[in-house]
Amino acid sequence: MIVGDRLILRMKGDSSRELFTKPLRHGKVVQCRWGSIPHDSLIGKSVRDIVASSTGKEFQLHVPTLEEYVTLTPRLVTPVYPADANLIVSLLDLHIAPYQSASEERPLEILEAGTGHGSLTLHLARAVNGANPAPSVQSSEDFEILREKELDNDSSSGIESMPNEAAAKVLVTSGAEGSPELATEEWRASRRAVIHTVDISATYSQHAEGVIRGFRQGIYAVNVDFHVANVSEWIDEQFEIRNADSMKVIRKPFLSHTILDLPGSHDHIAQVASALHTDGILIVFNPSLTQILDCVKSIIAEEIPLWLEKVVELGAGMTGGREWDVRTVKPRALLKAEKRREEAELASGSATVALGNRSNDIEKSTILIEEQLQATSRSGTGWEMICRPKVGERVVGGGFLGVWRKMADRGPINRSKG
Repeated sequence: MIVGDRLILRMKGDSSRELFTKPLRHGKVVQCRWGSIPHDSLIGKSVRDIVASSTGKEFQLHVPTLEEYVTLTPRLVTPVYPADANLIVSLLDLHIAPYQSASEERPLEILEAGTGHGSLTLHLARAVNGANPAPSVQSSEDFEILREKELDNDSSSGIESMPNEAAAKVLVTSGAEGSPELATEEWRASRRAVIHTVDISATYSQHAEGVIRGFRQGIYAVNVDFHVANVSEWIDEQFEIRNADSMKVIRKPFLSHTILDLPGSHDHIAQVASALHTDGILIVFNPSLTQILDCVKSIIAEEIPLWLEKVVELGAGMTGGREWDVRTVKPRALLKAEKRREEAELASGSATVALGNRSNDIEKSTILIEEQLQATSRSGTGWEMICRPKVGERVVGGGFLGVWRKMADRGPINRSKG
């Protein structure tokens, strides 16, 4: 174990009693009701070694898994729990090729709007890690000094974040031997996969950054860029930055996939879709189905080129989620009315119409008007929403995922600057 590691100490003989440490530092102490354990007695130890507290209680050292880490870290907001985060990542269907050399191919860029606790961000960063080159190796002595300075900025919550002036240099330990490495700006420009995570709250963003840097010496933090902004405004800003040398802002898509985990997601879909590559996936994660329906309605009303692939309910006991049938349909009454209208138009265009048929046409027209009024009174366009579980009875879950895929672009939109 080295400076900066976080451990789980499980009591020998009763593994249900456990302690989750802050990052290890020289001179610090773990305090608990079973006594105290100096950090210096943990630094240099190996996994599953035994250490004793000041009262003689023995504890075994464990390195937390990603699931344990996300669950145990102090939080400001409810995290996306590991089972749900893993499902979301699998829905993106990522296939990462190991990094070989700098390439002219476009990088994989994933936008997460709503950083929150940083749980989903961490899972995404792990998924794309193999696409990026290893940062440059630094000496162990230099790394430990810099890591100590970074941890000097720790907060009362036990989560550490790097000072703003040091954000350009992300320190990690990586590889089988845990060799210390440094990610410079030049290295960051060579990345083949980037997670852009945007949150409107600077407090939440900083907290999440600390969470991600705190997991195994920040091994995946170098894959993430943190932004504090409104997601629609951030996309506008990105279009301008990526066209800095042009007289016009060309709204050329640059995002491979996007995840929206924020209130009012439907207000940002049009903007997000404009930055999404063709065949890119948009996932909306909301606590209620009505919020997913708001997104469906916005996509139809604004004619956004997105195709709804599935809606999945998340919750306890739902391995892989429960898929819902969510689609727009026209009521049978309206379809029958349209058919009768067509029949009436054909009949009225005939050169000769029997007198008895005319009375039938009047009756049909009366029915047509009544059914149209009945159907359109529920919806301005005549479309109704179908939404129900595809199998079995409804079970209350922990949230809903709407999964869309970007259809063919209509071409980049040019806007003059100024």
